[in-house]
Amino acid sequence: MARKRPSLRGQGADVFLAEPQPAASQDPSPAPAEKRVMATFYLPPALVDRLDRAWLARRITDRKVQKSHLVAEALEAYLHS
Repeated sequence: MARKRPSLRGQGADVFLAEPQPAASQDPSPAPAEKRVMATFYLPPALVDRLDRAWLARRITDRKVQKSHLVAEALEAYLHS
C-alpha cells in the first residue's frame, strides 16, 4: 500500500529550499516473482469471451488474478502434456 506523503504544513519556504529526499529511502515496490515479457497474440472472439468468463470466475476467489496468469497456466498445462 502506498505511504502518505509528509505534511507540508508549517515548513514555510523550506519546502522549496530543502534538498529532496532520495527515492531509495522510500519502500521499494515488491519485485515480481518472475520477470515477464509482453507478447501479443490474435485469438478468436469466442476464445477471448471464454477467457473473460474464466477470469471473472477466478476473481471471485482471487482478486489479484490477471488474464496473463490464466493464459500462462493454460500454456504451461498444454506444453507439459
